[in-house]
Amino acid sequence: MFTQFLGTAATVYGVLAALKTLLQARQMLARRTSREVSARFLTSYTGGYAIWLAYGLSTGSLPLIVVDAVGLLCGGLTLAVALSLRGSLARPATWNGGDTTSISQRPRWPIGSRCSPPGASWLRARRRRWAGATT
Repeated sequence: MFTQFLGTAATVYGVLAALKTLLQARQMLARRTSREVSARFLTSYTGGYAIWLAYGLSTGSLPLIVVDAVGLLCGGLTLAVALSLRGSLARPATWNGGDTTSISQRPRWPIGSRCSPPGASWLRARRRRWAGATT
């Protein structure tokens, strides 16, 4: 009796845990971006469900089959949403909507040039003051 209860509780918990990836899919759809989500993690997560589903099918274990079938479907759906929001699968450069504004590019200032980066005059004045204070 206790073993059957434990099996049922584990199956229910497994199904609920598998459904949690749908919350991530809902959040990605609401934000219209999947930048915060690792596609590699979702791939390995979904792949784990696929392997356990194959094992459950080979042993005929109904709890494993149910939990891992739900996990594979939910994980696959979440992965599909993440990849569809990134753009073309054939061209990974289009992922994240081609938006590279989050990558900060600092301008390179040529060595020995007369132009200086912003704030350089403040830094030079501060260094002169410090040098004057120590002598």
